[in-house]
Amino acid sequence: MDKILSITERLRDRKQKEQEEAVRRKAHTVQKMVQCSSCRFSCAMCGSRLDVSDPACPPAPNDSSLNLCECCYAEYHDFLEMSEQNTRSGIFWHNREWMELWSAWVEYRKAIRNFRDSREFKRLMEESE
Repeated sequence: MDKILSITERLRDRKQKEQEEAVRRKAHTVQKMVQCSSCRFSCAMCGSRLDVSDPACPPAPNDSSLNLCECCYAEYHDFLEMSEQNTRSGIFWHNREWMELWSAWVEYRKAIRNFRDSREFKRLMEESE
């Protein structure tokens, strides 16, 4: 009887391994999302590749990890001016929805940064090493 294998135990082991692999994939996805959103080689808004030595693509003034291409930086700068001064830019697409888009994007960046700085994310990074 020692050579008889338990089907129940084998199924339980297989299910546990599948669950562990699913958790590993999810953890990898979260790590990649946070790391890629902070990549200094691509625009944080549109995702286009940046020449990081190009002085025309400086980081935004309130977030040192924020890299924007020249066009997105100009739009972001307009957004900041309009927000701070409560004015309009005169550009026709700079409407209420455009302001909401940039506001939501700023909040998204803030949420990513807060999660990246969380104790749990740091633990995830340590455990994956």
